Amino acid sequence: MKLLIILDLDHTLIYGSYAETETAELLFQHNKYLKVYKRHLAEDLVKLCQAKADIIVYTTALRCYAKRVCNLVDIQPLELLSRKNCKTIDGKLKKEFKPEWIANYNRIVVIDDSPNVWMINNDKIDFLVPNEFRGDKNDFGLQTIINELKRY
Repeated sequence: MKLLIILDLDHTLIYGSYAETETAELLFQHNKYLKVYKRHLAEDLVKLCQAKADIIVYTTALRCYAKRVCNLVDIQPLELLSRKNCKTIDGKLKKEFKPEWIANYNRIVVIDDSPNVWMINNDKIDFLVPNEFRGDKNDFGLQTIINELKRY
């Protein structure tokens, strides 16, 4: 089976915070005010994804920010889609599936804490929805996703 995994970044693998500090591991200081934290097991999930499937990163964040996250978490996506690739509908950013993804893959797994941002249009698509990551070092929400992904 040819599998595609689409990974979200913010609140799924990482968390950007304006607070002085969070308890999760600091990934990088994005600017004077914004710090980016890595979710526990993020790299384990990425390794599993890369062993099982092709990966696309699709985020509503800016491309330069997303590229830095991918480099630091060691994600090597076939494509990196960012805010400029999203559609704006009723003032909200929406992610859409490319027709070639549907045509070229037997199954598509989306790992995103916000499935409501997706314009869904095919029964080949499964969503694995972790709880929203907010910078807590005791967050183990990706363990459930890893366990579910092992079934593919």
